[in-house]
Amino acid sequence: MSLSVKIAAPATLSAVPLVYGLRVAERLTAEVALLSHNEIADALREGRADVALLASDVARTIEGVKIVTDFCVAPAEKGGSLSLADEWGVAPDAPVYGVLVARENTSLEVLDEIEKALTNGVERIYEALLSQAECPKIEDYNYLTTTVDYLFDLKKHTALEAHWKKLKKAASHANPG
Repeated sequence: MSLSVKIAAPATLSAVPLVYGLRVAERLTAEVALLSHNEIADALREGRADVALLASDVARTIEGVKIVTDFCVAPAEKGGSLSLADEWGVAPDAPVYGVLVARENTSLEVLDEIEKALTNGVERIYEALLSQAECPKIEDYNYLTTTVDYLFDLKKHTALEAHWKKLKKAASHANPG
Protein backbone atom coordinates (compact mmCIF):
# COMPACT_ATOMS: atom_id res chain seq x y z
CA MET A 1 0.00 0.00 0.00
CA SER A 2 1.38 3.38 -1.01
CA LEU A 3 0.78 6.49 1.07
CA SER A 4 0.27 9.83 -0.69
CA VAL A 5 1.48 13.20 0.49
CA LYS A 6 1.98 16.67 -0.99
CA ILE A 7 5.31 18.20 0.00
CA ALA A 8 6.75 21.64 -0.68
CA ALA A 9 10.50 22.19 -0.51
CA PRO A 10 12.91 24.88 -1.63
CA ALA A 11 14.86 24.42 -4.83
CA THR A 12 18.16 24.65 -2.94
CA LEU A 13 21.24 22.48 -2.80
CA SER A 14 20.71 21.68 0.88
CA ALA A 15 17.25 20.24 0.09
CA VAL A 16 18.62 17.71 -2.44
CA PRO A 17 18.86 14.82 0.09
CA LEU A 18 15.23 15.37 1.15
CA VAL A 19 13.94 15.42 -2.41
CA TYR A 20 15.98 12.35 -3.36
CA GLY A 21 14.79 10.39 -0.31
CA LEU A 22 11.17 11.18 -1.09
CA ARG A 23 11.49 10.26 -4.75
CA VAL A 24 12.95 6.82 -4.03
CA ALA A 25 10.72 6.02 -1.03
CA GLU A 26 9.12 2.60 -1.29
CA ARG A 27 5.83 3.12 0.56
CA LEU A 28 5.38 6.82 -0.08
CA THR A 29 4.06 8.55 -3.16
CA ALA A 30 5.23 12.08 -2.63
CA GLU A 31 4.14 14.89 -4.90
CA VAL A 32 7.11 17.23 -4.40
CA ALA A 33 6.80 20.87 -5.42
CA LEU A 34 10.09 22.79 -5.54
CA LEU A 35 9.22 26.38 -4.71
CA SER A 36 10.67 29.62 -3.39
CA HIS A 37 10.64 30.12 0.38
CA ASN A 38 7.64 32.50 0.12
CA GLU A 39 5.73 30.09 -2.11
CA ILE A 40 6.29 27.25 0.37
CA ALA A 41 4.65 29.22 3.18
CA ASP A 42 1.73 30.10 0.88
CA ALA A 43 1.33 26.45 -0.19
CA LEU A 44 1.02 25.42 3.47
CA ARG A 45 -1.39 28.22 4.35
CA GLU A 46 -3.57 27.48 1.31
CA GLY A 47 -3.61 23.70 1.80
CA ARG A 48 -1.65 22.92 -1.37
CA ALA A 49 0.99 21.14 0.75
CA ASP A 50 0.60 18.76 3.68
CA VAL A 51 4.27 18.85 4.62
CA ALA A 52 6.97 21.42 3.93
CA LEU A 53 10.65 22.04 4.41
CA LEU A 54 10.81 25.74 5.16
CA ALA A 55 12.85 28.39 6.88
CA SER A 56 12.66 27.97 10.64
CA ASP A 57 11.79 31.63 11.25
CA VAL A 58 8.80 31.28 8.92
CA ALA A 59 7.68 27.95 10.43
CA ARG A 60 6.89 29.60 13.74
CA THR A 61 4.46 32.02 12.05
CA ILE A 62 2.20 29.46 10.35
CA GLU A 63 -0.74 28.26 12.39
CA GLY A 64 -1.83 24.63 12.28
CA VAL A 65 1.60 23.12 11.58
CA LYS A 66 4.23 21.53 13.78
CA ILE A 67 7.79 20.26 13.42
CA VAL A 68 7.48 16.54 12.72
CA THR A 69 10.85 14.87 12.16
CA ASP A 70 14.41 14.70 13.42
CA PHE A 71 15.46 16.26 10.11
CA CYS A 72 16.55 19.88 9.77
CA VAL A 73 18.94 22.07 7.85
CA ALA A 74 21.45 23.64 10.23
CA PRO A 75 25.03 24.86 10.03
CA ALA A 76 27.57 22.15 10.79
CA GLU A 77 30.21 24.52 12.07
CA LYS A 78 29.99 26.84 15.07
CA GLY A 79 28.92 30.39 14.40
CA GLY A 80 26.83 29.53 11.38
CA SER A 81 27.53 29.38 7.70
CA LEU A 82 27.00 32.53 5.67
CA SER A 83 26.37 30.68 2.42
CA LEU A 84 23.85 28.34 4.03
CA ALA A 85 22.13 31.19 5.90
CA ASP A 86 21.93 33.10 2.64
CA GLU A 87 20.45 30.07 0.89
CA TRP A 88 17.70 29.93 3.54
CA GLY A 89 17.19 33.67 4.02
CA VAL A 90 17.88 33.56 7.76
CA ALA A 91 20.33 35.28 10.08
CA PRO A 92 23.64 33.39 10.36
CA ASP A 93 23.22 33.20 14.13
CA ALA A 94 19.98 31.18 13.86
CA PRO A 95 20.63 27.72 15.34
CA VAL A 96 18.50 25.96 12.70
CA TYR A 97 17.80 27.29 9.21
CA GLY A 98 15.18 24.87 7.87
CA VAL A 99 12.71 22.49 9.52
CA LEU A 100 10.20 19.98 8.26
CA VAL A 101 6.67 20.82 9.33
CA ALA A 102 3.34 19.12 8.70
CA ARG A 103 -0.30 20.02 9.02
CA GLU A 104 -1.73 18.78 12.31
CA ASN A 105 -3.97 16.21 10.58
CA THR A 106 -1.12 14.46 8.73
CA SER A 107 -1.17 10.75 9.61
CA LEU A 108 1.55 9.24 11.77
CA GLU A 109 2.07 6.53 9.17
CA VAL A 110 2.89 9.16 6.52
CA LEU A 111 5.23 10.94 8.94
CA ASP A 112 7.04 7.66 9.71
CA GLU A 113 7.57 7.05 5.99
CA ILE A 114 8.82 10.61 5.50
CA GLU A 115 11.32 10.09 8.35
CA LYS A 116 12.59 6.92 6.64
CA ALA A 117 12.86 8.75 3.30
CA LEU A 118 14.81 11.59 4.88
CA THR A 119 17.22 9.21 6.56
CA ASN A 120 17.74 7.43 3.25
CA GLY A 121 18.41 10.72 1.44
CA VAL A 122 20.92 11.97 4.02
CA GLU A 123 22.73 8.62 4.12
CA ARG A 124 23.04 8.66 0.32
CA ILE A 125 24.09 12.21 -0.46
CA TYR A 126 26.28 11.20 -3.40
CA GLU A 127 23.41 9.25 -5.00
CA ALA A 128 21.12 12.22 -4.32
CA LEU A 129 23.50 14.52 -6.18
CA LEU A 130 23.90 11.98 -8.96
CA SER A 131 20.11 11.98 -9.42
CA GLN A 132 20.26 15.76 -9.99
CA ALA A 133 23.17 15.87 -12.44
CA GLU A 134 25.01 13.43 -14.66
CA CYS A 135 28.30 14.47 -13.13
CA PRO A 136 27.91 15.83 -9.59
CA LYS A 137 30.41 18.43 -8.45
CA ILE A 138 32.75 17.44 -5.64
CA GLU A 139 32.20 20.95 -4.22
CA ASP A 140 28.47 20.20 -3.83
CA TYR A 141 29.21 16.90 -2.09
CA ASN A 142 31.70 18.60 0.25
CA TYR A 143 29.20 21.39 0.95
CA LEU A 144 26.42 18.95 1.89
CA THR A 145 28.68 16.77 4.02
CA THR A 146 30.69 19.46 5.81
CA THR A 147 28.57 22.63 5.87
CA VAL A 148 25.10 21.19 6.54
CA ASP A 149 23.99 19.29 9.62
CA TYR A 150 20.71 17.44 9.05
CA LEU A 151 20.07 16.08 12.56
CA PHE A 152 17.44 17.96 14.58
CA ASP A 153 18.50 16.83 18.04
CA LEU A 154 17.41 18.05 21.47
CA LYS A 155 20.21 20.63 21.62
CA LYS A 156 19.08 22.23 18.33
CA HIS A 157 15.42 22.02 19.33
CA THR A 158 16.13 23.85 22.61
CA ALA A 159 18.26 26.46 20.83
CA LEU A 160 15.54 26.99 18.20
CA GLU A 161 12.89 27.52 20.91
CA ALA A 162 15.14 30.13 22.59
CA HIS A 163 15.76 31.79 19.21
CA TRP A 164 12.00 31.97 18.52
CA LYS A 165 11.38 33.52 21.96
CA LYS A 166 14.03 36.14 21.19
CA LEU A 167 12.39 36.91 17.84
CA LYS A 168 8.94 37.15 19.44
CA LYS A 169 10.25 39.49 22.13
CA ALA A 170 12.00 41.68 19.54
CA ALA A 171 8.84 41.84 17.43
CA SER A 172 6.69 42.83 20.41
CA HIS A 173 9.07 45.68 21.26
CA ALA A 174 9.16 46.86 17.67
CA ASN A 175 5.36 46.98 17.49
CA PRO A 176 4.04 47.83 20.95
CA GLY A 177 0.59 48.30 19.43
